[in-house]
Amino acid sequence: MENRRPPRSNSNDRKSFFGPSRSAPQSRNNSRSGPSRPGGDRTNNNRSNDNRTNDNRGGGQRTGPGDSRWRDGRTDGRFARNDGPNAGGYNKRRPDARRGPAHGKREEPENNIKITSDSQVTDGKLRGRVLANSVSPKSIHTDRKLREVVFKVISRRVKGGRILDLGAGCGTIGIEAISRGAMLATFVERSARMCSVLRKNLTEMGIKDGHGEVAETEIIGFLKKASLRKRVWDIVYFDVPTGDEHTAILDGLTRGFGLKPRGLLIIEHAPDFSHPDNLKQMRPWRTIDHGEKILSIYERI
Repeated sequence: MENRRPPRSNSNDRKSFFGPSRSAPQSRNNSRSGPSRPGGDRTNNNRSNDNRTNDNRGGGQRTGPGDSRWRDGRTDGRFARNDGPNAGGYNKRRPDARRGPAHGKREEPENNIKITSDSQVTDGKLRGRVLANSVSPKSIHTDRKLREVVFKVISRRVKGGRILDLGAGCGTIGIEAISRGAMLATFVERSARMCSVLRKNLTEMGIKDGHGEVAETEIIGFLKKASLRKRVWDIVYFDVPTGDEHTAILDGLTRGFGLKPRGLLIIEHAPDFSHPDNLKQMRPWRTIDHGEKILSIYERI
């Protein structure tokens, strides 16, 4: 059986909600007779203006800072500005007082890993990660200080851009670009052994196929196919190899193969390198001298 509240009686003597007894209080009539409180007389007005106080702590005299009853903290400096019980809380006038990161944002941990080797990524989300390399003495990483300089110069173009790394080796330049915010890095390398090392590096760094792609082929053949397919990149990085095979590659690059308008062509070379006489669709943009290596940067017209 359910426990229900018994119905209220419908007696006639119950007061109506909107009856006279529920109306707004009438204004006080000070002229009525009778004491308003014990020991007081409303008609005689025994309290004079001299005996009135600003507080209820006693009658007849005012309290001051020297009084023992003055205990609101104004004398000992507890309620000074930016102090007090709520000093550590959030104040919209002082946004810096907010505890923790801003609403909707996650505080990123600082990466303070010290860079001591050329095989490490110098900056970005993969900072400090070590890249594997081949045991071949001809396979070396691009100098870390040189990478720091060039990526500082082209940082605005790297973020969200597409990078083509020609003669990629173990992928130092392309992986560095992805770490710094590049959307896609395309690695072109003809050595099967180096491509195996490169794919291993991409896997260990957590770079998926949509952000890093490896083409095991000759550079000049890749550029010609890219030109036919009208495929272009924002930045093309080319480390000039030893020998005379770079002549045909530079000829295709200066024609704009694989490079979009206003894109950058970065050529890493030795100081005794002879620049192409006819730049065709390129114009000099900047030169970075790093001693044993020089970076010549061109922009496509």
